[in-house]
This record gives sequence, C-alpha cells and structure tokens, in this order.
Amino acid sequence: MGHTHSMALSLAPLIADAGFTVTKHTLVDATDEVAAAAATRLGWNSSSTDWRAVIADPDIDAIDIVTPPPLHEEIAVAALASGKHVFCEKPLANDLASAQRMAAAAAAATGVSTQVGFNYRHISAVQHIKALVERGDLGDVLQFRGTYLQDPLFFFDSFGWRGAKKTGGSGAVGDIGSHVLDLAEYICGPIVRVSASTRSLTRRGDARRKWANADEVREDERLDDSGVWVAEFASGAMGTFAVSFVSYGRKNRLTFEIDGEQGSVDFDWNRPGEFQLGLESDAPDASGMKSVIVSGAHPDVWYPVAGLAQGYLDASAAQFAHFFGAIAAGAPTAPDFAVAAHTQAIVEAVTLSAERGGWVDVGEVSAS
Repeated sequence: MGHTHSMALSLAPLIADAGFTVTKHTLVDATDEVAAAAATRLGWNSSSTDWRAVIADPDIDAIDIVTPPPLHEEIAVAALASGKHVFCEKPLANDLASAQRMAAAAAAATGVSTQVGFNYRHISAVQHIKALVERGDLGDVLQFRGTYLQDPLFFFDSFGWRGAKKTGGSGAVGDIGSHVLDLAEYICGPIVRVSASTRSLTRRGDARRKWANADEVREDERLDDSGVWVAEFASGAMGTFAVSFVSYGRKNRLTFEIDGEQGSVDFDWNRPGEFQLGLESDAPDASGMKSVIVSGAHPDVWYPVAGLAQGYLDASAAQFAHFFGAIAAGAPTAPDFAVAAHTQAIVEAVTLSAERGGWVDVGEVSAS
C-alpha cells in the first residue's frame, strides 16, 4: 500500500487542475535500511524511522498513514495535535472505541482535514452511479446487493499480520467488507441495522477446507474468513452483502447492484471502465440492462479517449486529488474520520450479530 500511495501521490496533481502540488518529503519505516531503500525507489526526498520527529517538522503539511490498523490512532492523534492534515488507510481502526477517539480528535482539531482510504468510491463509474441516485434517475432505492470476494486462502494459509486481531488483522468483514459497506452508504445512505453470519476456516491441519467450529474459533482467536449479512437502510431500502477470502477464482471481485423504483444499475470492479444501466423510461425495444463505457462525460476521467478504463492506481490518485484539492479550496474532505468511524460501527454490528444471532442496531453499537 505504501508503494501504491507513493505512485498515487505523484499522479494526483496531474489528474486534476486543483491548484496544489505534492512534495513527497519523508518516508518513514521501521528500520533505517528499509526506509532509505524505499524512499529511493519510490521517489521520496528523505527517510526516517522516527514518525514523531516527522510530524513535528514544520515543513510538512500532511501525514499519510499506511501502517497496520492498531498503529493508526497514536500517529493520527499526534498529527492532528500538531496541526497536520491526515490521510489514513482503511479500516480506520480495528475497534470502534479507537475509531471514535480518532474522529473526536479530528473534530476537535482546528484548520485540519482528514480522509480515509475508501478508494473505490472515487472510481468514475461509482461517482456517476451516485449522481444517478442523487438526481432521482433510478427513483427511490429499493435494494442494494454488494459482494467483495477474493481467493487468497487457496494459495497460502497465513495473512502475516493480517491473520490475527492482536497483530492488526480485521477479518474479511473489517478488511474488505468495510469497502463495500462504504460504497453502500455512500450511494444509498446510512445503514441502521444488520443480521449476519460469519465463518472461519479451520487451521487444525485438516486436508479438506472446512469451517471451524465455535470452539476452534474461540481457542485459536480466529478472525472471520467469510461472512454474509442482510441490512436495512434508513431510507427503507434493503441490502444483502457477502465477503470472502475463500472464493476460488474471484480476483478482487468487488461488485454491487442497485434496484430502484425506476431502474437498476450494476458495477463490477473487474470491469472498472463500464457499468450496466437499465431505466424504466427506455423504449420497449431497448429495454433491459445496457453497458455504458466510461468517458470524459463521467467524473474524474483524466484521459481524453473513452474506453481506456481505469485501474487501482487511478482510483488511488483520484482520492488524493480530492483530498488535497479540497484542502486547497477550503472545502470538506470525504470520507473523513467521522464517516470511517461509522463504518467501523457497522463492522462491529455485523460481528456482534454473527456472535449472538439476530438483528443488531448500528446505533446500539455506536452508543455502547
């Protein structure tokens, strides 16, 4: 992620005429050797192992945090107290209390902005779909269906630090699920309650892949590897979600479908340069879902030729263009720490529902 951010920071000023420049001042890593090598390779002016000294440097305006989640809070709160703008990777934290403290620190800071790395909302097709919903082209949203499916657990058994909560992991729900939750709320509004089921693969040396039982999950401190849940939105819309690290052949497959009272729209990240749209107002001989190719008519397209599509780097650069552009213009940034803390509340509501069964109100989790 540090590699991606380093490239995206260089690209961001080039894709938007927003009146800002970016100087990659200092890269921080755990050891002098690693930090120096990464800074040279990724185009940073200098390197350090002391993030506190970097935050205190008056020549630095913004801090970009790409550490494991348990380290986010201390760095972010210190940066905000020093008057720095803060960009932080998702999830904002692995527990709601930490996320809420970060949001409170951001709200209390004067003259600084925060943003969180829910980069998929910055894809042109997604931006346009949000506009379709906001201007009423689909009518009221009736149902949202979102999935985020991957297959890494067919290729290795360990996620490194991501594999356990104590070292920073957040499971499928918190890691990739937070992305699809952000998209759902970004487009369709707030989720108010959820009912969920999650599963973890056994790690007891079985030849077959199978779900661990409750005792194994508890004894091994297993994080969820797969989860499904239903949701209700404040608008009355229904939602269904599925996330998994054990979905063979799904290569970072983030998808969502939205049904409105006057039409429907589909998006698949594996085909980021297009989306599917069908409107009730279409002529009878042209009814049904049609593919719309992303072009300069859509938001955040920096190339002049339709059909060149966008990739992960484009989305990452676009989020930084929005972040620094908003700061330069004195406008709000989004999604900020408060939004990301709310997303963490939904993640915890999903987890709590899976543990005890039945519906859980997001407000109940937020207030606890």
